This record gives sequence, C-alpha cells and structure tokens, in this order.
Amino acid sequence: MQARHPRFMIACAARTGSTMLVRTLRSHPQLIVHGEVWGDNMVGVDGPLAQACESDQALRDALEALRFEQPERVLRETFLDPHGAQAVGFKLKYDELVRPQWQGIRRLVEADKDLAIVFLHRRDLLRRYLSHQVVLRQTGVTVVVAGGTPPPVQPFAVDIDDLLRDIAETRRRTREFEAAFAAHPSLHIAYEDLAVDPQAQCDRVFEFLGVGSAPVRVATEKIVRTPPETLVLNYPDVQAALFAAGEG
Repeated sequence: MQARHPRFMIACAARTGSTMLVRTLRSHPQLIVHGEVWGDNMVGVDGPLAQACESDQALRDALEALRFEQPERVLRETFLDPHGAQAVGFKLKYDELVRPQWQGIRRLVEADKDLAIVFLHRRDLLRRYLSHQVVLRQTGVTVVVAGGTPPPVQPFAVDIDDLLRDIAETRRRTREFEAAFAAHPSLHIAYEDLAVDPQAQCDRVFEFLGVGSAPVRVATEKIVRTPPETLVLNYPDVQAALFAAGEG
C-alpha cells in the first residue's frame, strides 16, 4: 500500500499523551516514529537510526549538533528518512516551537506543505496542568514504561492564577499552530479518546497516513492516577475559579 502521507509530525502541548501516542504508533511494522528529536536533547530516536546511534556514540554526538547547524539537511535526510518503511514522523511540542532558537525549524515545517500534521490535544486542561506540575514539583518523571510502577504523587495546593494563565496560553498556542499549519494535511486526536480506545485512535492515524491497520500495544503507564478532587488541596476554590473563567 502506498502511504497517502509518508511524512508526518505530531504537534502538541506538553503533557498531552504524546509519548504514549508515539510509542503506541510504533506497534505498526511499517511506521518509524521518532520522539523529541528536536528537543533540547535528542531523545526518542526510532528505527535504523536509533540502532546506528546506539552502536556509534560519535555518530549520535555529531547528529546532536548538526540538527541545529544544518536543520534542513537533517530534517530531510535523517529524521524523515523512511529506511524502507511506509511512513516516518516525529513529534515537536509547542513549547519548543514558540522559542526563538526553534524558529528555523518552525519555518521549515511551515514551508513543507506535504508534511502531514497530527494534532494531539487534551480536552481537560486542568488535568494537563496538574500532570505538568507533578513532573515539575514532585517526580521529575515524564514517562513510565508499560509494566513499570508510577512514582508516588502527593496532594498539593494549586496556584489558581498560574493555572488560569497556563490554560489561556495552552489555548493560544493551539490556535497559533493550527493556523500556522492550516495548509498541511492534518488530523486531530484527543488524549482522552486515545486513553479510552488506543486501537481506534491509532487506526485513525494509520488511515490518515495510508498505511493500513495493525494491532497496537500501549507501551506506557499513566503517571497521575489520582483524581483532581483528591489531588488538589484547594479543589473547591479551583473549581470556582474555572467556572468564573468559563472553563468549568
């Protein structure tokens, strides 16, 4: 089968389930799905490139530097090299795309109208914020592999003003990049739907890319399992503030 969109990018805010999506999509034998290869550090390399980097540290170190020195070449020849797979992609979070040092990467993505975009979002922005705060304030853990034990999480009070700013900024960035990539083929996935039925949502991505269906296996564990009403010490005040802001 010829892929409709053989090259793609997952675009998302932080803590929206992107690692889960990346690793679950890798269940497909005809997909190469890199992780945050454009992050501060190059992580989540997949496929033959991952094998080459694991066996040759000098190659990995050179690529780590070259990706910002010659981004167009690295994007075209390395991160989007399918190595015989039907489709290849990577993820890039809004957190990087808004930063000055990533503007060259953003321009490359915007200019490549054949690069398909899988937008991943989270409907419940309170839970997204709480997940981010748990990482920043308590665990430092961003991913737990399937079968692993999530770190313990303690209840905490939420800074309501910071929460409201975070929700507003997340919505603003989502609008900004949906507009920036409006000319690209695109698909929207919600984390909540992915968590409930990974197979159905991954099948949507497979169909979008044109690679045919394949059984998937979720390779990560949910880290924050405590509901907000238990996790947030000032939950009634948070609820009231969200309702007043039109977010309830």
